[in-house]
Amino acid sequence: MKLWKKLLIAVVVLVLIGVGFVTYGLFQVGKVYTEKIEPDMKRYVQMTPKDQDEYVLSKLADLYGLIYAKDQSGQGDAVRKAISSDPAIRLAGIEWGRAVCASIVKDSKDITANLTDAEKANYKREAENLEEKGERFRQALEKVVPKK
Repeated sequence: MKLWKKLLIAVVVLVLIGVGFVTYGLFQVGKVYTEKIEPDMKRYVQMTPKDQDEYVLSKLADLYGLIYAKDQSGQGDAVRKAISSDPAIRLAGIEWGRAVCASIVKDSKDITANLTDAEKANYKREAENLEEKGERFRQALEKVVPKK
């Protein structure tokens, strides 16, 4: 067999392996969504606004706890403390977290199927300017906990 045929076969095999890894990765992301995120969001839409704020704050602290878990400089503790004690950071975090949740809710047909038009419009409004809200939260955090 000629060299170019061997190379062609090798390339085809590598492409098939790559496609398999990508498919497996997408399957795992879908599995995480259906097992963890979607049930949480179904409960989220049934919560009162105050309960939604508490949910967002609890997940926000968990997220930063995971991000800074291996941080030996103490910055992770400073971030968690800032989220719990600084009203401006807490407000920016709630606003951004609610926008993230609203974005997930508005994009899920399973969740929005049981919502009224007014509720759908409210989640759509909350999801607007997600990046801007995230940037405000990041900037508020940087005032208290500067990057190292």
